[in-house]
Amino acid sequence: MPLFDYRCGCGMRFERLQSSWHAPDPLCPACGAGVRRLPGSVALTGAARPPAGPDGAPTSWEGTGRGNREYVAEWRRTLERRQRLAESYPELSTKRDAVAAHEGRFERAPLTYRELADRASASGDATQAAAEAARDRRKETPPAGE
Repeated sequence: MPLFDYRCGCGMRFERLQSSWHAPDPLCPACGAGVRRLPGSVALTGAARPPAGPDGAPTSWEGTGRGNREYVAEWRRTLERRQRLAESYPELSTKRDAVAAHEGRFERAPLTYRELADRASASGDATQAAAEAARDRRKETPPAGE
């Protein structure tokens, strides 16, 4: 049986169990007048959280529990669940570009192959493009200790 909230013109508010959605509204218990059905309040408990994505996955041998097979397999299953969910909900998808360099100047902002190709498109020289990217990162990243 559904539980409905009601309000009367006299200010009385009350709840009543009804036999169905189509059952007639009761009269006000305080004054006997007709009442108005209110939208029911919703109680939300708990939370829905998608599985961890690639950004949360371990990225090093030490991060995988030193190569623990069960841990790696569980992460693979988690990432597969996330991928299946992202197929239905594109807002959960994570764009991942292949990384060309991730050490030194590129530690905080990795150099992707896409960026390298864009930079090298004018000169045709990937080595020169990588050096330019490193110079740009040097300008963006303050020295340690600041």
